[in-house]
Amino acid sequence: MAVVLSFDNVCKEYLRGNVPFFAVDHVNLTIEAGDFVNIIGRSGSGKSTLLNMAAGMLSPSGGSVCLEGEDLSARDDASLSRLRNDKIGFVPQGASALPDLTVLENVVLPFCLWPHGGDGEGAGRILLERFGIAHLADSYPAELSGGELRRALIARALINHPRIVIADEPTSDLDVESSMSIMETFTKLNSEGVTLLLVSHDLDTLKYGKHVYTMSEGKLEEGDHLTA
Repeated sequence: MAVVLSFDNVCKEYLRGNVPFFAVDHVNLTIEAGDFVNIIGRSGSGKSTLLNMAAGMLSPSGGSVCLEGEDLSARDDASLSRLRNDKIGFVPQGASALPDLTVLENVVLPFCLWPHGGDGEGAGRILLERFGIAHLADSYPAELSGGELRRALIARALINHPRIVIADEPTSDLDVESSMSIMETFTKLNSEGVTLLLVSHDLDTLKYGKHVYTMSEGKLEEGDHLTA
């Protein structure tokens, strides 16, 4: 299978009280087309930092992050933003929709940032229909439940047919039923060929995904090392 995303000895170093530490400590990871990679770890383990580097929103202190073989750090800000918009679907942690835009406008926004051929509004409505929230197209984010809003954010991540969808704590602040529904949504997407990288501290997500990794103190290890 073709490699979509790879981390080669990636690290991110910060200072804490003038003492350097690794938020991400020399991580190696390869994600192939069609993979569903689930990274679990406690808060502060470095998961979100890793995802921000995967999405090109944060530069590593060392090593390389490559999307389809291209080192993300080799691009300037403008071209990296375009690549991220076209090839990476990002579902951020929490309620990150723009409050003054309708649900449909939020979903279609990445399509409108750069010229794309086709009918963006039509594609957005199809996605909302697929996720069972077509009736909320003209509503505003504050009017949605947590689960409904998360589905809208997943739809937004899919609008440009990305090479990979990256989700940061997609079940945080959701009840058990909504969390299960969101994870089943990701499973269905993966069965249709969507490549997924998710991070979570929710151990209930362990049953989902093809590959599970544990992150602790910036280090990444294959397998579940939280419940072992």
